Amino acid sequence: MRTPLIGRRDFLKAAGTGFLSALPSRALAETVQADAVFATAYQRRDGRYGAAILSEAGAVLHRIDLPDRGHDVTFDPVSRRSVVFARQPGTFAVVFDHTGSKQPVTIASIAGRHFFGHGVFSRDGRLLYATENDFDNAAGMIGVYDASADFQRLGEFPTHGVGPHELLLLADGQTLAIANGGIETHPDFGRAKLNLATMKPSLVFFDRLSGDLIERHELSPKLHQLSIRHMAVDRSGAVWFGCQHEGPARDRPALVGRARPGESFGLIDMPQDALGGLRNYVGSV
Repeated sequence: MRTPLIGRRDFLKAAGTGFLSALPSRALAETVQADAVFATAYQRRDGRYGAAILSEAGAVLHRIDLPDRGHDVTFDPVSRRSVVFARQPGTFAVVFDHTGSKQPVTIASIAGRHFFGHGVFSRDGRLLYATENDFDNAAGMIGVYDASADFQRLGEFPTHGVGPHELLLLADGQTLAIANGGIETHPDFGRAKLNLATMKPSLVFFDRLSGDLIERHELSPKLHQLSIRHMAVDRSGAVWFGCQHEGPARDRPALVGRARPGESFGLIDMPQDALGGLRNYVGSV
């Protein structure tokens, strides 16, 4: 996934003149002119995996190697570091500096857990939250890591659902929105989906400090195979979410919804021709 990290001016200020002077002239020009800087995980032509920082024009500003396939990248605006998470059922996350001046740090999931490809920093950059799978108990968890102490794991709290995917920190700096995809998996079976007949996706809101559940929203029973996956927050504070339909391919359910803590939750009507083009999957919001 390509993730917008930081505005051009903020990136240039954080990177410093040493980083800029090391760039090839073309990459330097593209960086200076770009409106934003992005990060993405990728696969090389030789089959190996990595993560890269890109200008909006696509120039590679910095890259690192990964031990396996990565999924999403989250950014800490305080330390100017990013973390790329393994695609599930991967057990690693790699912390890296955009300038390449520091060695990457690898976070390993604890026994009985694996990552689900997503994480988010607290606003002050002190804590990192990651969606994880307690796979022997088919339970979603949020792992909490201390970014100020080499990302030592501090603990976890349950997501009150199965298969959590993306999580976001809302504008209040306190509330986490978590997409429980509802799909049970176990590393013994690779990426096989083990509960399609009984899956129960949900969107939940948590207090990030206490781990207390604030709200839990489910779709109607007839849409129980509509896995909630990726999210984004708009300027008004509403959480938009995209889904992947795991039911019959001939079905064309709505795939995009909106939620707001304490208020509405539901899917948005979409034209049938648009739904047909999406093929029952919204991969990014």
